[in-house]
Amino acid sequence: MNNKELLSAGKFIAGIAVFFILFYFLFLFIPLEWIEFFYAKVSLEILKLFGFTGEIIFQEPALIILKDFSGIIKISFLCTGLLELWFIWSTTLASFGIELKKRIQGVVAGTIVLVCFNFIRILSTIIIIALFGLEAGDLSHEFLFKLFLFLTIAGFYYFWFNWATKKK
Repeated sequence: MNNKELLSAGKFIAGIAVFFILFYFLFLFIPLEWIEFFYAKVSLEILKLFGFTGEIIFQEPALIILKDFSGIIKISFLCTGLLELWFIWSTTLASFGIELKKRIQGVVAGTIVLVCFNFIRILSTIIIIALFGLEAGDLSHEFLFKLFLFLTIAGFYYFWFNWATKKK
């Protein structure tokens, strides 16, 4: 690796760190309960389409209590996907060799992809728990969480980067 490539890699890594810290501090001004409630509320509304009913308790973490379900579903900070969002925003914005317009488009697209995948992960886990029990839900939660991390972050960045650097 030559000095120019090393400097570029250093700027990228430093950029990721700076942007990530910036997003972390910006989100300190948004109550976590609001974000958790958003995920709980939308998840419950989608679950209603599958015949589930229940209620949400607004607290930290947000609680989903499904009718005819013995457990309580907690939507905590890690369930919100905020860490993943901050990371994909940071990596996209720290890709300094790519024009700003494409980086902003990447942030918007990444947000949509990550939020959608996160809802799929949350809903899949809840349905598996409801149908097959807590043990199956625990296993699926661990598997889906790791798969979610890899596919959404690495996969999105890979496809976005190839799109953004494609020659016309």
